[in-house]
Amino acid sequence: MTENTETRWLEERQLKNVIPQPFSGLLNLALIVVLSTLLFYYVFFSPAGYMRLYTPNLGVALVITILMVIHWGMDCFDFWPFNRRFLKETNPLVKGIVLLLFYVVIALLVMFVLYNEVIGRLGPIFFSGPALLAGGGLGQYAQTARENASYAQIMMNTCIIFFTILWLTSFGYAPWGKSGKTTRAFSVWIMGMFLAVIAFALLFYPHIAYQFYPAQIFMAASPWWSDWAMTISSMFHFGWIVPALVLLYWTNMLWEGRPFSLIGNPFWRGVVTIVVVVLAGIVIMFASNRIMDWYFGTEAFEGGSMAELPAWRWNHVAEMFMYMAVAGAVLYHYFDNWPKGFSLPVRAIIRTAIAMAGGLVMAWLYYALGPVFLGTVPGIAQEGDTSLCWTVMFLILVIAHGVFFDGFPFKKRA
Repeated sequence: MTENTETRWLEERQLKNVIPQPFSGLLNLALIVVLSTLLFYYVFFSPAGYMRLYTPNLGVALVITILMVIHWGMDCFDFWPFNRRFLKETNPLVKGIVLLLFYVVIALLVMFVLYNEVIGRLGPIFFSGPALLAGGGLGQYAQTARENASYAQIMMNTCIIFFTILWLTSFGYAPWGKSGKTTRAFSVWIMGMFLAVIAFALLFYPHIAYQFYPAQIFMAASPWWSDWAMTISSMFHFGWIVPALVLLYWTNMLWEGRPFSLIGNPFWRGVVTIVVVVLAGIVIMFASNRIMDWYFGTEAFEGGSMAELPAWRWNHVAEMFMYMAVAGAVLYHYFDNWPKGFSLPVRAIIRTAIAMAGGLVMAWLYYALGPVFLGTVPGIAQEGDTSLCWTVMFLILVIAHGVFFDGFPFKKRA
């Protein structure tokens, strides 16, 4: 969440821990671990569960869509149409259930009505599994159609999240800051989607066109990044957008808006933020790939095993940084953004180190215990497996519990 909504909302609520830290944070974390395990394994995603949505793209598309809608509700619209009286005075359990269901229902409408029945049937067909299946064509059977459409939705929605948060972090509500609350909210919402469509057309669509046989050479340019990425897969761009998004999360939470908030002029603050975050995401992606070269003992190359495939490597960068995003959110929401002492640069360094180390520990636990508790496939590199479904769901639960449910029952209003 961006500083101008999250920080203000935390100050308005004035929550305090029922029991002292770190026990309050540990209990909150344990609650979400148990809840995420039950939901993942027994209800929504696991192949051994009830709904079996982890295909995996369908499950990933669902949780990313929900995360996108939650960001819209909190960051763009500042919880509109809910008023402050409802948010402050309603019982935390009632308020949390109402808010979470509200955003989940909107996400389901976006995914299964807007994408599947409107955009996919009247426009770009690759956004809709049912439309792809109805259109026929070589290789279009139920699972392939669903996975191809879900992949397109994942990439589009990730772009929307990134550019929405990027705009709010960079420019705030400028140039609509003096407009009414609803006007500026819809303006930023539309701008995020506008920039996302451009990015999707340049970074992801060329790969989408190559998912269908024969390659649609008159519908999309050949993926221009293939020489750099060693693959035509648009996971190459996913691999830097997700770390860049995590940097925005950390800027607004762990770094308290710095260093970009030091730039007074809104325009130049926006330009510098955009350039620095994008370049940093790219640097992180390539540096992480070098680390994987060392860890796996070989460079990535087409035709290798899963861990040696370039597309898997770029996606794995995104997966690892989502663990770190979750660890940062846990520190922020459950451990009161510890530490509070020291100067801001020292606080920011300590928090970042905790988020990175915590993310690595979470990754190790996921791959070690996931086959037992989550029904995942053993091993770190398996075809048709991605940890993004669990990490994004975990992030959603942390945000919902910390913001919608006011950290109930281990926090209470002052």
